[in-house]
Amino acid sequence: MTVASDISWSGPDGSFNLRVAGVIRRGDEVLLCTVDGLGYWFLPGGRVRLGEASDAALARELAEELGHQLHVGDLAFVVENVFTYNGIQHEIGLYYQVAWPSSLAPDDLHWGEPGHKFCWLAVRSLGSVRFEPAGLVHVLQDRPDTLRHVIIRPELPGMQTRR
Repeated sequence: MTVASDISWSGPDGSFNLRVAGVIRRGDEVLLCTVDGLGYWFLPGGRVRLGEASDAALARELAEELGHQLHVGDLAFVVENVFTYNGIQHEIGLYYQVAWPSSLAPDDLHWGEPGHKFCWLAVRSLGSVRFEPAGLVHVLQDRPDTLRHVIIRPELPGMQTRR
């Protein structure tokens, strides 16, 4: 059986990544993830594989990380995140609403991939931790009801920005 490749590539000038993530809320809290040695928190998810639907990719990633089959809801944000780290990094993130089932305890977070850690954090407190992409904090705190397109792009040396 052949496993499809992630939709990611790297070249001499940087890399591209197609990512999916879940906005998993429980009341006023959101579920965050980190990986040992990473130094920041993010919304759980991962990469989309070639030929895989993005919502199916998120369901797969959450099952791998949390050990639970969660229902992936509506697309909430499309995030273009461009930053520098060993060259230009360009990431397109598809962020979906995901409900935390009432049948699961809030602390049922310990199964999953080695090195992954999870915690619930009040959305209003996102600014108190290192969260990436940082430009998404205000969007999560606003809790918009409609699909949002978010562009996170600091001025990068040598790049022209259209106005």
